[in-house]
Amino acid sequence: MVAVLLRLRFRVLANTLGRNTIQLIAVIVGAFSTLGLLASVLGGLVFASAAPPEATQAALVVGGSALVLGWLIVPLLFDGVDRTLDPIMLARFPIRTGQLMVALFLVGVTWVPGIATIIAALGTAIAWKDHPLSALAAIVTGLIGVATCVVGSLLVTSAASTLLRGRRAPQIGIALLVLLALILPLVSATPRGEGGRGSLLSHVNAIVDILAWTPLGAVWSIPGHLALGETTAALGALGIALGTLLVLVGLWRLTLGVGLRVRGEGPARAAGAGRLGPLGVMPSTPTGAIAARSLIYWFRDARLARQLILIPVLPALMLLWWTLFHIDGIAVAIGPVVASLLPLSVFAGLSYDGTAYAAELAAGVRGLHDRLGRAIALVIVAAPATIIVQVVVAVVINRIDELPAMLGLALGTLLVSVGVVSVSSARIVVPVARAGRNPFSSQAGAATVSIVGSYAVTGVTGALTLPIAAVSIVALVIESALLGWVALLAGLVLGAGVAFGGAVLGGRMLDASGPAVLARLRLIR
Repeated sequence: MVAVLLRLRFRVLANTLGRNTIQLIAVIVGAFSTLGLLASVLGGLVFASAAPPEATQAALVVGGSALVLGWLIVPLLFDGVDRTLDPIMLARFPIRTGQLMVALFLVGVTWVPGIATIIAALGTAIAWKDHPLSALAAIVTGLIGVATCVVGSLLVTSAASTLLRGRRAPQIGIALLVLLALILPLVSATPRGEGGRGSLLSHVNAIVDILAWTPLGAVWSIPGHLALGETTAALGALGIALGTLLVLVGLWRLTLGVGLRVRGEGPARAAGAGRLGPLGVMPSTPTGAIAARSLIYWFRDARLARQLILIPVLPALMLLWWTLFHIDGIAVAIGPVVASLLPLSVFAGLSYDGTAYAAELAAGVRGLHDRLGRAIALVIVAAPATIIVQVVVAVVINRIDELPAMLGLALGTLLVSVGVVSVSSARIVVPVARAGRNPFSSQAGAATVSIVGSYAVTGVTGALTLPIAAVSIVALVIESALLGWVALLAGLVLGAGVAFGGAVLGGRMLDASGPAVLARLRLIR
């Protein structure tokens, strides 16, 4: 059965790439980009082999921990999970959960990211070439690390997909609060340096010692322990690594089983009289109707709602990173990162509408009304989250007096991002999962298209935000309260100008190419 599923997956993949040249090019570009990154990693491992064992251990533990963390977070940011083996689609067939798990795991390790991870993990043996026992152990632990990455990624997407498909927003909120409660104590527990080169080195060593005993870094620390003659520590780290993998497999099996039972296909609920949600609150205008519809999408369409998962997670992780390395710039960047996160997720917003966009064309809705309505809904969702996160960060890092400058940078970034995506989403169409399907699935090559588009939108947003950022950063550096308020005003005024200008430009583009956009939407369905 596993072989049948894999043959089905690769046959569908080949057919998809054969009939869609753009996606084939995206896959090729993504593969070559991955090869370049892989070459850099292997070169770094060769360089690390000439360093003292302590330095090699530090590099591999930090790098390996970042790799595992990346596999856990990146699927939440970008589409890219192959939908051929979507568990919900296969639920009607007599496939055992274990068989499906094996097939999904093999899919994960036989596509570009998985193959690159395997090569990099096995390549860690190069760093220990002067220590034969450690090099041999690195091959084994590398395979364990790869399994941890892939299974962890599948667990994250399966759990989040199940919660979103089951319309369990309260459970998502509770789960994220628990995660936040687990991460923030680490922020206060991590060691703090006192300054100076010697203290910085000891601080880094302390960080490595902590990561080496966590589920993220334990598997990568085993060869280093052996090279340093720490056999007991190596056995302890091996126990943590194997225990982590077993727990991840068990949780994945549990969430996969629950996901197969959560179909999200219950009868439609009728709205009571006077209970139309956003449709009953927004003005009865084209702009108001589109804003109301967009708000409904944000909280009922799992493809958009999944972005809300990252709002508490990323700030917590960045605060932890700030605590580890004591770089205030990391903490200051949390607000702008959150501010740009939600707009970035809809840089190709019409793709989520699909052929439903035909209703707007048939109704004769002007492009400006469409752009303004979607922008208003986006600000309603993102602005409170940005403000709350920025206030919490200012309190945590004890810079509440500089809150106006931080808010100016964050809100300015949000408004500029809204203006940029108002233009990009009127032009860019990418393959996305269909409504009601697994929100983490996509077609082959969609991840590369999504990432490249995201880079372009981020670059334009950064360039347009530079004037606001300059004022805010100067205010933070010289600790000027007056300049901080100027930064806040500049962020609001300039950001609003870019947001409105983007809506106007994007609206004109839609007016000129609406039918062509619809044709492209039909093509990728």
